[in-house]
Amino acid sequence: MKNFTPPPFAFIALASWTIAAWTLTGCISRDSQPAVQLRELSDSIRTELACLQTPSDAASATAFAWTDDQLREFRLLLDEERVEISKQEGQIISDVSRARRLLKDQAQRRSSLPKAAERAMSQLTNLANALSAGATHDANGDAMDSAYIAKEMKTEIQIARDLVRALQETQDLAIRGIRLRESIASSSDSLQTVLRSRLAKAILGSEPNVDRE
Repeated sequence: MKNFTPPPFAFIALASWTIAAWTLTGCISRDSQPAVQLRELSDSIRTELACLQTPSDAASATAFAWTDDQLREFRLLLDEERVEISKQEGQIISDVSRARRLLKDQAQRRSSLPKAAERAMSQLTNLANALSAGATHDANGDAMDSAYIAKEMKTEIQIARDLVRALQETQDLAIRGIRLRESIASSSDSLQTVLRSRLAKAILGSEPNVDRE
């Protein structure tokens, strides 16, 4: 699966949407559907953000550390090429490597995504509130005509959908990585024991015989 990389969030920082800054003119009514859609997207982000903790940050970090340690040990055991491994044994090492790849970016994602999600939810809510209130100008004094609203809606919706996908993918990668780690833990530990024994025999077998008096 191609990992998803969250887009730069600089463009999320649009004009600060604060209700106090909106200029209201009478009771201007707007179609409620855009505001409803924005609030639903905000709720979707909040839901996916909560789901991100299943599995937890700690579980993801522990699983990644295990795969990292296991691969480091395998490299040490196989570095001098004194030990041969079977295709089945190679598959176990490959599975450990795959689990590590699945879990590799969890710490970074779980640090950046919640911050981006909070910003996006705030933007969505404030824009929805402004539309519901019938604001005619934004904080910079720009007119909120149909073209303006269409542009801002498109931007906010795209950001929200990208975040939902990123949150879902991050959770999926963590679940798959942890499950794979659990399924191969015993085999990996056993293989390391076998390889240590195999390496010890290879080293002893390569030492020159010493005549004893």
